[in-house]
Amino acid sequence: MARALRRWSDTWLSRPNWATPQMLRNLNVVALALLFVLLVTVILSLDTIFPAGNQTADLRIGSVVDEDIRAPRSLTYVSRALTERARQAAVEAVAPIYDPPDPTVARQQLDLTRAILTYITNVRQDPYGTRSQKVGDLKMIAAFDLPEVLLQRIIEIDEDAWHAIEGEIINVLERVMREPIREPDLVSVRDQLPMQVSVRFDSRQADIIVAILEDTVRPNQFENPDATETARQEAANATEDETRSFAQGQVIVRAGTRIDEIDYETLQAFGLLQPQDLGGQILLRSLLASLTILLSGGLYIMRFQPVLRRDFQMLALLVTLFLIALLGAKIFAGSGQFYLYPAAAVALLFVSFVPVEVAIIGGLSLALLYGIITGGSLEAMSLAGFGSLVGAASLRRAERVNTFFIAGLMISFVNLLVVVMFNIDALSNGESGRLGVFVLFSVINGIFAAAVALAGMYVVTLGFNLPTSLKLVELSQPNQALLQRLLREAPGTYQHSLQVANLSEQAALALGANAQLVRVAALYHDIGKMLNPAFFIENQAEGVNPHDQLNDPVRSAAIILSHVPDGDRLAKQYRLPARIRDFILEHHGTTGVGYFYKQALDQAEEPDTVDIEQFRYPGPRPRSRETAILMLADSCESTVRARKPTTRQQIADIVDEMVDIRLRDGQMDDADLTTRDLKTIRTIFVEMLQAVFHPRINYPTLPSSRRPGIETPPAGRSVVDDRSEPEPVPEVQAVPNAPPDDTPLPDVPPLRRVAKSTQETKAVNINSDKDSEHSPSEMEQGGNGT
Repeated sequence: MARALRRWSDTWLSRPNWATPQMLRNLNVVALALLFVLLVTVILSLDTIFPAGNQTADLRIGSVVDEDIRAPRSLTYVSRALTERARQAAVEAVAPIYDPPDPTVARQQLDLTRAILTYITNVRQDPYGTRSQKVGDLKMIAAFDLPEVLLQRIIEIDEDAWHAIEGEIINVLERVMREPIREPDLVSVRDQLPMQVSVRFDSRQADIIVAILEDTVRPNQFENPDATETARQEAANATEDETRSFAQGQVIVRAGTRIDEIDYETLQAFGLLQPQDLGGQILLRSLLASLTILLSGGLYIMRFQPVLRRDFQMLALLVTLFLIALLGAKIFAGSGQFYLYPAAAVALLFVSFVPVEVAIIGGLSLALLYGIITGGSLEAMSLAGFGSLVGAASLRRAERVNTFFIAGLMISFVNLLVVVMFNIDALSNGESGRLGVFVLFSVINGIFAAAVALAGMYVVTLGFNLPTSLKLVELSQPNQALLQRLLREAPGTYQHSLQVANLSEQAALALGANAQLVRVAALYHDIGKMLNPAFFIENQAEGVNPHDQLNDPVRSAAIILSHVPDGDRLAKQYRLPARIRDFILEHHGTTGVGYFYKQALDQAEEPDTVDIEQFRYPGPRPRSRETAILMLADSCESTVRARKPTTRQQIADIVDEMVDIRLRDGQMDDADLTTRDLKTIRTIFVEMLQAVFHPRINYPTLPSSRRPGIETPPAGRSVVDDRSEPEPVPEVQAVPNAPPDDTPLPDVPPLRRVAKSTQETKAVNINSDKDSEHSPSEMEQGGNGT
């Protein structure tokens, strides 16, 4: 049973054959990308996912506010509710447009009235009709509806009075119908009819006239619907949008107030409400924003940052820092501290670990998301974006604390410009005090960003043991325990490391690589030699070479090769950053110790039995520009020191030879160095090595003049006085590595100064496989050779 269980675990729990390291690394990167998208979406949508955390999230129109709701930030927005109300008022203010009075209506009404009056006269004159019959006939008139009392009065009135009434009705109707009469004015016109009747009629007769006129007067001016609608539409279009402005801290809704449509709209504008029907839209917008950031940043890293692309630990660190900054932005925006949030600290922190271009992309990405968090505020996005851009570009040397505060002052200045640009109208509105507060906050923001970046870099350095600028400054101090031990136990290697550090630093500066990292790594690259210092030529004294006594090329090669894994173990023991260990393991690549290999071939009875792999460093080859620079500097310095060249041309030939050997051997294939880079490296190395290994002049001892108190020369030797010609000076003899003397040195061409790059590349390649190699000169001396 146990055996079966063991077979099952070996089959299913072991890494499958298809899971190569490259594939596993790619899977880790994909998982990190998915986690990034998920967490960014969640942070942006916190108010939607967790509405209980927002005290105003559940408010609706008609809800009563328990406490004052204040503006979390200054905001001016267009109020749709107020604008619609103003447009409706403008429409209602437009009076209906009427056509000119229609004379046809007056004629029609006069003709109708005459016909009615003729009918009434005929009914009155009917000799056979009774009173009741005549009243009934008058009721048949459909044009008007008179009370029966007036109808009986019409029947009873005498003929002369009736004729006078008929004439008055026609006269008044003609006079009234000449004036424009609109439907809304009809009641008013009828009310004025009694005033139109002549005073010669008594009240009984006037009532008959007014009653008949009320039913015959009609509107003669009618509304034009098309013209009215056009005028109202023009009035609505001419109405400007209504805006509402709030200063930070101003009360939006008073406690005890019932929320109306306008209040609800204001709360929405500030993002204090999250209507349920917009939750899906907020989530979708957050998802699209996170995908946009991932796509833009990921493509740049894949295309232009291959070292960072392979460094999963650094990618995870950048994602973590970005998410922490985004969460802080969410918290600050919710508390209303709009101008105080140090968004630029992310760019300052990134530029301490990765190239400045990556830091700028990170800062701009955070600015975009900050704009979304603040409700689409262009001012917030500009503050974060321009502050990050200026901060990353102005931080030149991250190893110096004062440069952070210089960058902070630059951020404060650009924040000042942005704040004044967006709030300059406060001067004309009499709100200069508010503008002054915003300016003060923007200045504090820059200093705060620098302080946060410094604190963050310190925490990251301690927590992740990364080669940050602070860590590198610490490791470069001569009083470091490991360097002190190297100086005591292997002084020759220590001096060699110093020379290699100088070479590497100047070359890295010329190429725009991380010069500080290369210099510190060069100080530690050969620490493994401390375990067997006497087996390396730079530590041998008086010509004693232990390899001669050992007389075993395989064991000698093993001792030489072991200084690389021994150095890695010492680096782990002293907790050196993993990136420094990359230099220890890669500075020889996959080269071999050819001297001992050749010696083994000479001693072997059958050369085919000699395994060349026993004489080769395990590798890998240099995988970054920095480690490749160290490999070339190490081999060139050791070879020049061993061969003792006497001229500049010999030094140049040695440098060219070493570079060409590394190129032919394929050691530079993964280093991302161009032909121009290699040319620059050759030039730098030749100039510096000439300055270090130049030949000295042996001056002859000049004869002394005879002076009082000066001892007389021995017999047989002529005395040369001050006026005699000096003895000829012998030719220059090369005495490299000779003890220092006080004789003057010849003129040496000055070292070409290389301007420091504006930003040292800081891409880190952590936990990669390691290789190494040594120079042919060392193998010729029985030391660690290629």
